[in-house]
Amino acid sequence: ALGRFVLASDQRSTLLGIDLMLSSDFLAEFKRTTEGKWHEQPIDPNIYGFQFQQGTHWNPGLSEDKIAEYENILGVRFPYDFRAFLRAMNGTDLPTLNIYGYRPEPPHTSVGVYAYRRDVELVKHLIEELREDRKALTTTLGEQGFDLPVATNLVPIYGHRYLVCTSDLHNSVVLSVQSGEDAVVYGTSLQEYLQREFLPRTSLSVC
Repeated sequence: ALGRFVLASDQRSTLLGIDLMLSSDFLAEFKRTTEGKWHEQPIDPNIYGFQFQQGTHWNPGLSEDKIAEYENILGVRFPYDFRAFLRAMNGTDLPTLNIYGYRPEPPHTSVGVYAYRRDVELVKHLIEELREDRKALTTTLGEQGFDLPVATNLVPIYGHRYLVCTSDLHNSVVLSVQSGEDAVVYGTSLQEYLQREFLPRTSLSVC
């Protein structure tokens, strides 16, 4: 279940006259809480799947010029909330680890949250790979009541989570896509997704 946010009544912030769901207060508290969790929490040997290493931090955020450069390379326009996120933090610094529980094999590593420019080639590859499954993906999501227009761009942000980028820059839906036949809406907004993915049992108090 999604954690409950305790937000001030003016939880929306404004930048250049644009309303944002992700306020600077929320992002600062999110960064502090996740980094605190990663500082204290060691790798769990009972988990099969990638985990953040102890001591993981968020990379410093991007300038407006670098965000625009990232958009141009991918050929997309990011939702306002994702731009706010990138200004605050730009991916994680340490690889994630999969130790496969207690199985006697070397741990595998993967990048954490994708960062620009470090992971731009991987991001481009994942975008192209998903295009091959686009018809099946559209059908799968349509059966769940989610319309995926042809002009929509899907940008990977972490693992197999993809940000839905449309002409409506106020929307920031996040999908979980394993394949064209295995996909769900994982967050109806970027804020909801961040809470669900990184702090599923935590309520952030933002005053």
